[in-house]
Amino acid sequence: MTVQQVPDTVGRKRMWKLVSAFTGMLGGLLAQKLIKAVYKAMRKDTAPATPFDPNNPQFSWSDALLWAAAGGIGLGIAKVVSARLAALGWEAATGTQPPGVVEEPRVV
Repeated sequence: MTVQQVPDTVGRKRMWKLVSAFTGMLGGLLAQKLIKAVYKAMRKDTAPATPFDPNNPQFSWSDALLWAAAGGIGLGIAKVVSARLAALGWEAATGTQPPGVVEEPRVV
C-alpha cells in the first residue's frame, strides 16, 4: 500500500486545524454526555434538569464546586484523548506528523 505524501502547504495546515477542531468538539460533546450520565447515576433521587441553578432551593455550593472540578478534569482528559486520536488519524492518513508537531530527541 502506498501512502501519498502531502506537501507542507497552507492547505495542509488548514486541513489539520479542521481535523483537530472536529475531534475536539466531538470529544467535548462525548465528555459532557458522560459527565451528565454519571451525575444522574449518582444522584438518582435528586437529579434535577439543571443541577447547578443557584435559584433552586436544593442548590449546594459544595456540590457545584465538586462537579465543576470533576467536569474540568473530564473535559481535560477528553481534550488530550481527542488531540492524540486526531494526530494518530492524521499520521495514518498521510504518513506524516501533523503540522506544527516537533519530534523530541530520544534519550538513550
